[in-house]
Amino acid sequence: MLRRIFIPMLAAAGLAFACVPRGSGPLAKVSRASEADGTVVSHVAVDTANGSVGFVIEVSNETGKRVEMTFPDGRTHDFIVLDSAGREVWRWSAGRMFTQSIQNRLIDAHDSVIYRERWEPEGPGSYTLVAQLHSENYPMQQRVEFLLH
Repeated sequence: MLRRIFIPMLAAAGLAFACVPRGSGPLAKVSRASEADGTVVSHVAVDTANGSVGFVIEVSNETGKRVEMTFPDGRTHDFIVLDSAGREVWRWSAGRMFTQSIQNRLIDAHDSVIYRERWEPEGPGSYTLVAQLHSENYPMQQRVEFLLH
């Protein structure tokens, strides 16, 4: 019993660095992962308002009970930016180190978790964001095209 409580608490503490309060900005894309007992939905947003570009994945539990997402390691999510030719120009996880232990993240019924990161673009252009949730039981990947002037 202690282990089921301690591990999610430890994972939540580690994720505190990646999760910050909600901000403003339009939702750009929605993805659903369904199971027999309900639905987990992810919303992806791209914010190009300031000099840097903000990316957000919001994962919402639309079920009537707590959902436990399982991650094979410390990398819960990733953001990849592709240029107009499809070449990778930036990856959030590049050069980062992640724990090699399994993580669990609990999301209460009708609650959500947010993963937010920023990218400093080198110049204008047409780009595609590939947003990934690395959950073993609720994996999601979404693509959002955006333009920088």
